[in-house]
Amino acid sequence: MIIRFDTTDHLKSWMASSERARLISKVEPLFAGTDDFYISSGLDFWFTPAGAKAKIPKRWKQYLITWSAIYPLALGVPYFVTPVLRLFGVSESLLLTTLAVTAVIVFLMVYVVMPRYTRLMQRWLFN
Repeated sequence: MIIRFDTTDHLKSWMASSERARLISKVEPLFAGTDDFYISSGLDFWFTPAGAKAKIPKRWKQYLITWSAIYPLALGVPYFVTPVLRLFGVSESLLLTTLAVTAVIVFLMVYVVMPRYTRLMQRWLFN
């Protein structure tokens, strides 16, 4: 189960709350082991975290999935970002264009592409 919080403080509050302790004690007889959890943030949600007891995809599969997602974005995003920068009067600077293009690619990877893509490729990733 993945639970996400908007801030680290909210996560800490939940983890220390009496409500969570009450709920855990209620379902503890159903656990195969102890209440085990892994706290993390960032890119490791794309794949199973290394500390997790779940099955971890092979590195070469993680590489192929990530590369196959970034490649079309690296080809396509500049065609959309560059005209938008020109529209707003941003000079044709390689540094600024690259900054904007990579910002869009990383945003798309983290929030749009990888959550859906890893779900779609889950069967292949974990076999």
